[in-house]
Amino acid sequence: MPAINETEYGSLSQSPYGILRILGGWGNVSGPGLVMFRSMIAGTSTAMILGITASMASSLIWGTATLPFVVFSSLGFALGSARWYMVSSQEALLQLRRYPALLRMHIVANFPWLPEYAARDLAWFTPERFAGGWVRRSVLVAGWLSAQPALDELHSQVQAAIVQKYVDEAPGDSEAQAVHGTIKT
Repeated sequence: MPAINETEYGSLSQSPYGILRILGGWGNVSGPGLVMFRSMIAGTSTAMILGITASMASSLIWGTATLPFVVFSSLGFALGSARWYMVSSQEALLQLRRYPALLRMHIVANFPWLPEYAARDLAWFTPERFAGGWVRRSVLVAGWLSAQPALDELHSQVQAAIVQKYVDEAPGDSEAQAVHGTIKT
């Protein structure tokens, strides 16, 4: 059994999923695991809203709320999860158009048991191809979720460049004072 050196342990314990890797050997929870977790959060929150709203309305009308709560909370879970999946799919397709290499890397890393993705070149990873069926779309959503930290960093860098451009183009002190009317003539 190979020994884990300190730097390997340190990098495992510092990642957000490090404890899962250390304790259970679950090294790849970020893609498919995040899809399930976020879908459950979206479904549960919608289920609570619809279930409680229906139970309040039915208790005012009929004096009981059990069956309306069960029906509408179940409906809310299904609708919330489906809506989350549709919105996430659209966002993932948009990010695939912008950053195909990044999403390809995350898809290959999250789905090593699907070798067809690793065998394809970068030109194959297009939004049109992934929009076609639910399997590819689901794979893309999982890859997009695991790529979120990198996408957030890219967004921050682009935002910083835009802000810096505005700072560089800002008028000098005398021009700014003239614009704001603080120069006395």
